[in-house]
Amino acid sequence: MESFQKRVFRIPLEKPFEEAYFTHKLWMFFRETRETREDIRRMFYEVREKMKKRITLKKKSDPEKFAIPCTVKGIELPHALCNTGVSVSILPRVIADHLGLKVEPFKELFTFVDSSQRSSGGIVRDLEVQIGNAPVPVDFHVLDIKLNWNSSLLLG
Repeated sequence: MESFQKRVFRIPLEKPFEEAYFTHKLWMFFRETRETREDIRRMFYEVREKMKKRITLKKKSDPEKFAIPCTVKGIELPHALCNTGVSVSILPRVIADHLGLKVEPFKELFTFVDSSQRSSGGIVRDLEVQIGNAPVPVDFHVLDIKLNWNSSLLLG
């Protein structure tokens, strides 16, 4: 039965049983048993149901950065910049103050692509960011940086 499943897994999902039965020689697995063609058909579709749950997604290239809309404390931020190449999330001081967030002291020096450096003005822990229907708790480093409403957050 295991080799039958392996064979069915290799058959494209769009190929119907009637075609697969002969082209992939499914009947060969049951030559010495009492399974009828209808039994084999039933097993074929049972394996297909398992396949639908186990389909492997094809790998896509990593865009490294992209923008998404999100909401923080009821304020919509239409273009939060996501960067898969960093592990730090940054929030401008202006937004932290506007939202009345509790900023804990935290010292960290950040160096940016243009070689400029900024010291962290603190950290906001577990700030709930609504991305689609999913609330995501994020730790943000608060920096004194110029506010750009087009990309007001950096999610790392």
